[in-house]
Amino acid sequence: MRDFLLSLLCLILLPACSTVWQEPENWQPPENPDPEEILNSIHDDVVAKRYQTALAKHVWFFENALQYKPELYGVRLLSGLREWAELAKIYPPARVKLKEARDKALKQVREGEDVWPAFQDLTSLNHHLDEDTLTKDTFLLLHQQNPTAARTVFQLAQPALVKAGEYTVCGQYLEPENFYQNILEIRHAELRLSQTPQSRPNTLMFSDKRFTSDVGILVALLVVNDRADEAHAIANQAREEWDNVDFHKALDSALTGKVPPLWPH
Repeated sequence: MRDFLLSLLCLILLPACSTVWQEPENWQPPENPDPEEILNSIHDDVVAKRYQTALAKHVWFFENALQYKPELYGVRLLSGLREWAELAKIYPPARVKLKEARDKALKQVREGEDVWPAFQDLTSLNHHLDEDTLTKDTFLLLHQQNPTAARTVFQLAQPALVKAGEYTVCGQYLEPENFYQNILEIRHAELRLSQTPQSRPNTLMFSDKRFTSDVGILVALLVVNDRADEAHAIANQAREEWDNVDFHKALDSALTGKVPPLWPH
């Protein structure tokens, strides 16, 4: 009878009587780690609710991936951070770690340590934290205290500056021919990618929207800063590059000084 009562009590108080499984703490990478394998394994960790392990892998990947595979440069700042930010929505410590990484990049920028890569990290981290204002504020600080460094990172900061309406500041750093050539290189790379079998169905649509936005912003910023001749020169080159009615209408609008929306938003 006594054993029966004890068993009944344990059933009623099951959470207290049973052993609660906990994931192992302090995940460590294997000896010869493969950053891609580690990043890809995070999905299974999240599904299994091994959030602490998933976070440890994200932090490791962000801090160490390029030492093993420099070609993961883009993945680290795009899909890697995007998935980390998604984890932060369901696991608050992940957002804390995102902010710690951002604050480290901010400190490096302010101290003039590897400013370009640090500012790129800062920009991407702020974007995924939805704190683009800090990117703008950091650039304005460089603009005042270190114009040479500011010019180096301007194109990284431009989206945050445009979003904040800092058009006059942008005007001091515009190099229209160089910037247009950069836009064109990206456009051509995306067009080539859209023709490959592994291309996603929306690659061409994405490229069209990006090209329209990037060229439109450059043209409009030139107009706003009283550089209409340069704006028309860029617009004419762009019209020759892509003979599209909607694109030409967007250029006409930009030539009035109306700055178009950023793409991606």
